[in-house]
Amino acid sequence: MIKCIVCDLDGTLINQEDKIEKETFQKLKYYMNRGIDFIIATGRDMNMVIDLLNTYQLECDLILNNGTQYKNKQRTINEIHPMNNEAFINIAQTLHQYGYLLAIHTDQGKFSLVNQDEFWDYHIKFLFKSFHCCSKEEFPQKTFTTREGYLRDFHYAHSPYEMIEKGVQVLKIDARHLDTDSIQGVKDKLNIPSLEISSSYDDNIEITTNAFNKGSMLEKVIKEKGYQYDEVAVFGDGLNDVSMLEKFVYSFVPSQADQYAKKAATYQLHFTSEEGAVKEGIDILEKLNLL
Repeated sequence: MIKCIVCDLDGTLINQEDKIEKETFQKLKYYMNRGIDFIIATGRDMNMVIDLLNTYQLECDLILNNGTQYKNKQRTINEIHPMNNEAFINIAQTLHQYGYLLAIHTDQGKFSLVNQDEFWDYHIKFLFKSFHCCSKEEFPQKTFTTREGYLRDFHYAHSPYEMIEKGVQVLKIDARHLDTDSIQGVKDKLNIPSLEISSSYDDNIEITTNAFNKGSMLEKVIKEKGYQYDEVAVFGDGLNDVSMLEKFVYSFVPSQADQYAKKAATYQLHFTSEEGAVKEGIDILEKLNLL
């Protein structure tokens, strides 16, 4: 029987407006109210998750920053696995020199090597590119697209060295670039032994320590909770979810998932996150008499 449901957020549980499809949310709450454990496993940091938790009044464990951070439901545990300082300095300087916008997720908030206004202006350009909008008013209203939400707990650092001197521990780097032609092959040059690169593209790179990812953190969590592997159902859609999907027999991907995620998962669903892919997966578990 399934005792725990684990969901990635973007592209899996939530749509482009950071909303959960209605019937999916009803299903999740139904089983959570009956004692099924629920865990969110995301590349986001806490500041990018808090609005969603409040909106849906979700009380659950969190695997954050692609597995380098874990918070239990009561928030009495905050386990972190930062990247090596030398590796961080190396990769941050390299990416900054190539003109990447760095969102550096840490134990002390979000840092960048450009000031707040420059960071937000660059971010707005990414939003126009992503949503194909003509004006800011057309952006979906969510944490990622509002200045108040995305710059929550933002800090400017002149250099990676300044961050290290302040005792900042780096959990994840999001590196984005607008000019894909000028950075072809850059990702292949980022061969630093202690780091893990989670991206299929040169213009959007996620970097963490290679000591922990979503899969290894989830394994640690379920072991501490006393769950067996066949008592956990996992949902994800991206390259950073592969480490989870490949370890569990009841693993599901929505129809639009990354090709590597599809290969890793046991079940490929017909629905997207917009249509309620997680509900479809729960329906399958019900038919298997596992819920």
